[in-house]
Amino acid sequence: MKWWKNLFSYEGKPMQFLQKMGELILTDMAFLLCCIPVVTAGAAATSLYYTVIKSIRRERGNFLQEYFRSMKRTLAKGCILTVMLIAWFFGLYYWGSRGGRHAASVCLGLGLVSLCAAVYLFPVLSRFEMKISGIIKLSFVMCIRFWPVTLFVAAGTAAVGWLLVYILPMPCFFFVPALWCFLTTFPMERALLAYMPEPEPGEDAWYYGKSGDFEKDQ
Repeated sequence: MKWWKNLFSYEGKPMQFLQKMGELILTDMAFLLCCIPVVTAGAAATSLYYTVIKSIRRERGNFLQEYFRSMKRTLAKGCILTVMLIAWFFGLYYWGSRGGRHAASVCLGLGLVSLCAAVYLFPVLSRFEMKISGIIKLSFVMCIRFWPVTLFVAAGTAAVGWLLVYILPMPCFFFVPALWCFLTTFPMERALLAYMPEPEPGEDAWYYGKSGDFEKDQ
């Protein structure tokens, strides 16, 4: 009967799974709430990624405290990037719809490339302290260098968005975005670690894992 008690103890895998799901749901609700003003969506997505990888995967800090701490830290740059993305894609749509067949093809190509680079914008913002121009440049470089990750995350995000809008019931909005973010952290972290310095001895570098061990792509 010892295995039965261990199964349903606080340290048991079922309870740990339920705890993680609860944290994902609450983090998702915070994310949706912070997306309401629209211009804050970038900072909200940045904080979602930051919280999922740091608090839920790496188990560092309280997840809601980390979420709103990240919102405060990245709000300005996140809003600027959001407005820039909206303006850029609106401009591409406007030009493509009024500029004829050739312009439409060019805008479609630019739009697809921009979407691929946008996959990295907010994870990069969550991890690095740099100017807006640096975030954009690094995102474009990463989308080319790590093209398998780019295709996986971009296609998966589009599929999840389509499912949420057309297939899945409304309650799924309260956990699917955070769950998908959780899944994307696995390939995304390998890409981010390629641009991060090795931790100093004794440094609490949570982004390298619970034990401080790390592995970079060669």
